Amino acid sequence: MFGFEIPAWAIGVGFIILAGSLAGGVKRLLSGDHGNPRPRGKLSRRDVGQMVGDLETRLGDVDELRGKLAELEDMQRRLGELEERVDFAERLLTKQRDAERLAPPKS
Repeated sequence: MFGFEIPAWAIGVGFIILAGSLAGGVKRLLSGDHGNPRPRGKLSRRDVGQMVGDLETRLGDVDELRGKLAELEDMQRRLGELEERVDFAERLLTKQRDAERLAPPKS
């Protein structure tokens, strides 16, 4: 599509950045920096339940992103295969045209 393939290390770096961002979000969620003041002292069951629910939602989002990343990698692989096929077909057509051009004229 763009004429180049994204190297595997770049995808790994992107995943690490994504994981770091999610970890920062979880840290802010647990520390109370998400807009709601963190209760002092003991946490109520409701607060803990809400935090667990939020974490489960975020983990679900991470799983969804992993699935999309896998789909993207598969599409990238398929695109690379198609590029190879087009290159091969172009080479065959070029050979055929050269052979017709260089052949002696038909009488």
